[in-house]
Amino acid sequence: ECMLKEKEIIAIAQRIIRANKAPIKIKFLSYNKFKVEAKKSPMVKQVLKEGNACYDLNVPSLFSHKKDTIYFNKKMLTKLVNGESILTQRMFIKAITYHELSHFMNKTRMKDNTVAAAMLSEDRAEKQFKKSYPKLAALGKKIASKYGDN
Repeated sequence: ECMLKEKEIIAIAQRIIRANKAPIKIKFLSYNKFKVEAKKSPMVKQVLKEGNACYDLNVPSLFSHKKDTIYFNKKMLTKLVNGESILTQRMFIKAITYHELSHFMNKTRMKDNTVAAAMLSEDRAEKQFKKSYPKLAALGKKIASKYGDN
C-alpha cells in the first residue's frame, strides 16, 4: 500500500499531543536536517562512532528536549512501514508519537546529555509506553524487528 501523506501523519500525532495537553510541536525534517538532529542525541552519536550509518539506525522520529518538538522523517518512516497496510501505518505513527511523548513526560528527570542519561531516558520512556499502550508497543517492536533491531 502507499505511504501516508505528511499531512495525515502530523494530524495523527497532533491529536495525541492535544489529548495529552502537551505543549509539543511536530515537524517533518529533510533527511539531512533529521541526521543533524539525530546526532545531537548522545546515544545516536555513540552508535555512529561505532561505525554504523545513520540510515541503518531505523529511527523514524526524534524528540528535542531543547525545543519540545517531535521530528519525523519521511525517508525513515517509509523504510520502516513501506508495504504495511494503511491501518498499520497509522498505528505505527501513534506508537512512535506516544513513545516520543513519554520522553517529554520524563523530561525533568533527564539530568545531563550523556549516553547513560539518554539510555535511562529511553528505558523509562519505553517502560511507560509499554505499560500504557501494550498493543502499540508490540507493533513498534514488530516493525523494528524486521530490521533486526529490538
